[in-house]
Amino acid sequence: MQISSLTVHCASLCLDVVNGESFEKLTMADIQSWQDELYSYIENRVEIVKCSDDKQRLFITSVRDEVLIILMLSKENLFAREPHWILEKMQRKIALSTHLYINNSAL
Repeated sequence: MQISSLTVHCASLCLDVVNGESFEKLTMADIQSWQDELYSYIENRVEIVKCSDDKQRLFITSVRDEVLIILMLSKENLFAREPHWILEKMQRKIALSTHLYINNSAL
């Protein structure tokens, strides 16, 4: 599995959050409230690609939503805090989202 730099950034973010002292005190609503902040974080790390703004927005939203899902799963399931699982999950989502939104000219 080839791991992209965006995968590493997103997985690192997830691990920093779940391993933080305040993670156990966070609610699902707290995590969901980070949507805009996470979008900006990912947007700043996406390599410039030749695609429409709409496609890039869909791509970033998809990746952001995966980060949110991982964080929410991590609240209830210890397996979701495992670094290899997070890396694999993020890489799959990024590869799928790249295929669907960036490489697919039909959108």
